[in-house]
Amino acid sequence: MTPLAFAALSLASPWARAQTAPAANGNVLPAVTVSGANDADATTEGSGTYAAKQATIGGKVAQSIKETPNSVSVLTRQQMDDQNVTTIQDALRYVTGVSSIDYGDGTAYFRARGSQLGIEFDGVPTLSGLQYQLQFDLAMYDRVEIMRGPAGSIDGMGEPGGVVNLVRKRPQDQFHLSTETQVDSFGSVRQMIDVTGPLNKDGTLRGRAVLVGSDGTQSIDRTRSKEVMAYGALDWDLTPRTTLSLSGGYQVSPISGIDYGAGGVLNSTRTALTGRVPSSFTQNFSPSWNYAYTSLQEGNANLVHRFENDWQSSTTLFYRHELSKAYYAYSGPGATANGLALYGDQRQRTSYDWFGADSNVSGPIHLFGRTHTLTIGANYSVMTSSAQSGYLALSGPYGGAFSLYDPNAVPAVDVPYTFGTNHRTVQYGVYAQARIKLADPLTLVLGGREAFLQDRTQSTLPSVGDWTTNAQINHRFLPSAGLLWDIVPSITAYANYARFLDAQTESTYSGAGLPPRSGEQYEVGVKGSFLNGRLNANAALFRIDDNNRAVADPAHQYYYVSAGKARDQGVELEVTGQPMPDWNVYAGYTYLNAHYENDSPDLTDGTDPKHLFKLWTKYTFSRGTLRGFSVGGGMLAQTRISRGVEQGGYAIFNAQIGYRFNKHVEASLQLNNVFNREYYIRPPSTYYSVFGDTRNVMLTVRSDF
Repeated sequence: MTPLAFAALSLASPWARAQTAPAANGNVLPAVTVSGANDADATTEGSGTYAAKQATIGGKVAQSIKETPNSVSVLTRQQMDDQNVTTIQDALRYVTGVSSIDYGDGTAYFRARGSQLGIEFDGVPTLSGLQYQLQFDLAMYDRVEIMRGPAGSIDGMGEPGGVVNLVRKRPQDQFHLSTETQVDSFGSVRQMIDVTGPLNKDGTLRGRAVLVGSDGTQSIDRTRSKEVMAYGALDWDLTPRTTLSLSGGYQVSPISGIDYGAGGVLNSTRTALTGRVPSSFTQNFSPSWNYAYTSLQEGNANLVHRFENDWQSSTTLFYRHELSKAYYAYSGPGATANGLALYGDQRQRTSYDWFGADSNVSGPIHLFGRTHTLTIGANYSVMTSSAQSGYLALSGPYGGAFSLYDPNAVPAVDVPYTFGTNHRTVQYGVYAQARIKLADPLTLVLGGREAFLQDRTQSTLPSVGDWTTNAQINHRFLPSAGLLWDIVPSITAYANYARFLDAQTESTYSGAGLPPRSGEQYEVGVKGSFLNGRLNANAALFRIDDNNRAVADPAHQYYYVSAGKARDQGVELEVTGQPMPDWNVYAGYTYLNAHYENDSPDLTDGTDPKHLFKLWTKYTFSRGTLRGFSVGGGMLAQTRISRGVEQGGYAIFNAQIGYRFNKHVEASLQLNNVFNREYYIRPPSTYYSVFGDTRNVMLTVRSDF
């Protein structure tokens, strides 16, 4: 690039400030000094890299990942596109240290560091909004942020595994239209359209719309899923310093032929079904009339004001409604070695409502010749649900059982609602976080939250009962502390400490509720940012002590005592970004050692692998004979897990080749599970199991205008 071209580009940048000196003569260009303002936006769209420089999950404002004293991963828009992931379970499956386990009905559960993960939507904590809950198609999100370890000082009470933050796409200030068409060998078709740009002449009003439609079968025989999703967003600059953002989403997701799998063989060794069952790792153990339907609607409003003294206030309101209906038959408990099992028909209907509010102010404080940062805020979240269900055991032709070879012999009968309950959980609190600059290389990060929580239920069937308080927690302080040491400009060492609380709703024999689970995490690590921020690396050691866990009362069946303890400790390694300009890579390894005292792993969720490795990489040829081509691939490898039946260690490999025809159109062909490894992603217990997808091919065509 010539000096003249560089100067022109620099002066054209909206973030550049230029000062020109008088020219000595007409043949000499004026000297140009360019200083760029730090971009406080953590948006990854259009970055072209897997290395996010900032994230909002460690606090309420965008912060450098290297300067965050926690283990943070970011799945950027570029990586999601390269891997062709469209669901939250596929996205988190390739995140360092996270176990993503399908449940069979379009939902999943997620674990890290031996415990479940919580969720935020654009930084607003949402109670019970992730586990076993259907999520919107990922086309509406810019990035997925993950922080492993307790997040109580900002988010509130919850399990210590960590938290996921789903950050929505925002309207852009220039017109842009993109499409995405996907066809796979299972017979599925998916179409996405995304359009954004200014809506008035001066660009103070910007809009965005994303539409998705899909239809097709899945790896499991006879399972067919459909989806229609619409997302709209508006950004309105009320003043040069004040922006109002509004967004809304709607999605319907019907699934026919849903299958929850088969349980293990009921024998002394609890083995998986053998012989002809499963006859293949695509077998559906449920009748074809099984059906589920879920609809999602949400609205979000955010008001941001940027003060002249570099302080900023942000207030967000969030609402989501979900309606879930299902009618299905499933087998269990267990099965015989020759494939006979009891079946029952179940009918259920559940509605959920989530509301969340978060308001905070953040900005610099100048003391003792240094600049510090303070964030103060408060948030409130409530989850209410109303559920009805009914179950009817069936009598089959084989001594009351049915054959798992012939699930369509299971009849669909009228199942009335016989059980109903209302549920309401409220959590609120005030929080603060201070980043104190102790010296040029040392930063102390202190956080704290005064937390409140109430959990209540009410029986509605077979009769309406009074509301019962299952958990009530008031004025509990959740602290956190972190220390950052910038060893050199590119490498930072850190240490952190955080306490957590998690409400428990089990009852003791005396009728009293259990005290909350409590404990703390200790973590040390080293982070690096290299090649001008294009490559990030992280190594961490962690230990989580988890106390007062609910365990069965040995003296009173169906009751509990808070006598369980667990210690989860391990190592995490992660490298993400661009080692070379045309090469993107994401690699993560986790070692987890879980120890239980007077307790055991939760077999409902399944145990966590001791070793877990994730990799995805893509190289694009930008010159030479192969210009326009790209090659990529990845793998997921883990050691054994068990839910009663053991799934041995396995590795899954994926490969991809792509070609960019011009600046507007590109296509890729991806082969998943290259070696057709047969495995359980959720091994059997007394009930349920889920197979991993068999080998499949996906063609993706994208256009940008």
